[in-house]
Amino acid sequence: MKRRIVLPEVEEVKLPVLFSMRPGMYLLILYTLFIVAAIFCIAFLPGILKGGRYVTFTAPLSESGIVLDGTYLGSADNQYFITSGSHEITYMKGGVAYASSTMEVDHPVFLTWLFHRTKTAETPAMGMSEEQKREVIRYNLEQVQAASAILSYDAVTRFEKVYTNLLTDLTAMDVPDETLTEALELSLLYCTNETMLADALDALQRFQVSQSSFLKELITLANNIVENNAGKAGLPGESISLQKEVRKLKAGDLELTGYRYPQARFVMGRTVDLAYPAVNEAGVAVTTPTFVLSSEEVSQYQWALFLQENPMWEKSNLAALQAQGLVDEAYLAGLSPSTVFVTNRPIHNISYYAAQAFCDWLSKKTGKSVFIPSESMWTVAALSHSNLAFAASLSPIPTQLEEPVSLLGGVWELTSTTHIPLARITDYQKAHALHQRFGLPVQPIVKGGSYLNDAKSISSNTVGVVDPDACGDFIGFRVAWYE
Repeated sequence: MKRRIVLPEVEEVKLPVLFSMRPGMYLLILYTLFIVAAIFCIAFLPGILKGGRYVTFTAPLSESGIVLDGTYLGSADNQYFITSGSHEITYMKGGVAYASSTMEVDHPVFLTWLFHRTKTAETPAMGMSEEQKREVIRYNLEQVQAASAILSYDAVTRFEKVYTNLLTDLTAMDVPDETLTEALELSLLYCTNETMLADALDALQRFQVSQSSFLKELITLANNIVENNAGKAGLPGESISLQKEVRKLKAGDLELTGYRYPQARFVMGRTVDLAYPAVNEAGVAVTTPTFVLSSEEVSQYQWALFLQENPMWEKSNLAALQAQGLVDEAYLAGLSPSTVFVTNRPIHNISYYAAQAFCDWLSKKTGKSVFIPSESMWTVAALSHSNLAFAASLSPIPTQLEEPVSLLGGVWELTSTTHIPLARITDYQKAHALHQRFGLPVQPIVKGGSYLNDAKSISSNTVGVVDPDACGDFIGFRVAWYE
């Protein structure tokens, strides 16, 4: 028989009474308050603390940027969270503020972290001046110009639809037909690869553009180049004979010897395969006026004289020059031009803009019009040279000939002629007139090679291209002037 277990008596546990309420009642209230607080914190508090909407912008022009209340937000192609309130929106393209508007964003609060509230900003009206339109067109053409330097695109090097963007903006700005046609003609002069051509053809078809005869010619040429159609381009090259005369240009301690060339008409270049970049050397008929070309490239001593009177161009001012886009980080790298030690070694590691500044300075000192020679001026000197030898050294080799030295070899020489890829196989003069009409940046052609090049690979026809702020190790220049 089991023993009976007797438990000790214990005191009964009683929950305290609050505000005369039974425990069940106030526990229910506490649970309810907790649930309400949780719902508030989860569903409403995030929206209260961060009220606003995800806004999609619709820009009238392609590839536009958005400035919100004076702060750059980003590309108009993206969606952005905009806080509640009244906001000023400015639409930018190529540095031009072409439209603005005011937008009101309300303050939704319920489950905004889970369900994004969106809003589409109204497309603003454009009130652009003619100057603003020109700036936008120039910016689009600069994008085409930059794209032409890349011959193939892939997953790493992505292609921006430059022709589609150009036509989108030309149409949106309602420019005159003549401006639209000329802008398209200039853009097609930079069509150098299959991807660009496909974009151009697609854009022309989409916008139903009326094509001028010159535009049709450019499309045909670009198509032949891209498809590698067998063919030749350019006039055959020729040698010329000109009577040259010695001239002097003096300015204080600086004295230049030069040779005067009479006006001449000749073929610059040669017959080449119809392919890019071979067409850079295609023969084209050009005319040069009477001019004087310096016998040697500008020397380091002459550059030191320039720096002495123009401290802005000292190497110590490199940061400021770079900020202005006049040079790159290689400006005068490894050089210390001095007026104490006279040397005829050519100056190098200078940019096109720096060379222009030197010419402007020399023009003021001499009262003559001093300038960087054009490609055709450099070529007429090379073609008429009686003994065009390759200089395999930076130091000019003395000669008894009264002709320029180191036209080949030495350093690559800057010219004032800009590079337009298809200019030589079409209307050369019109191509350069269009470039000037729209004010595109110069991409200077350089001639003659440097002393480090293989002499067999360099001729008077060889064409190189640099950026105007580039300061290459082997890029220099010589000057020309009018009497």
